[in-house]
Amino acid sequence: MMIKKLKLSLLEDKFCYSKFPQFTELPSVFAKGEMCFVMRTDDELTVISPEFMAPNNVQEEIGFRSIRSATEINFTEAGIIGSLTDPLQAAGIAVRTVSTFNTIYIFFREELLAEVTKVLQDAGHEFISEE
Repeated sequence: MMIKKLKLSLLEDKFCYSKFPQFTELPSVFAKGEMCFVMRTDDELTVISPEFMAPNNVQEEIGFRSIRSATEINFTEAGIIGSLTDPLQAAGIAVRTVSTFNTIYIFFREELLAEVTKVLQDAGHEFISEE
């Protein structure tokens, strides 16, 4: 199977994972114009947001950076996430992924930025700057 090579961009913000109790009302700051990801499951509410938006009174993990696919992803393409995560896993780099309707986001610890970039470039992906 041929692996699709993606155009990727590095997001400027540092991100934070915040964990809330499941039935917490979503803080209004997350409904504003900044990029954030909100996921509610049967036992928690998780928000990934820029660090400057992170609340102070919840369990959190700070210090994440993110790369996103600049190539639009459609629902019939297989192996797209693996084309990003497999080389990172082989290099021993822990990542988290989030997919939206068109885009894949990879989150990783900030101190791994240079290594993540090199591994993905070596795997044939191309980094572009978004203006």
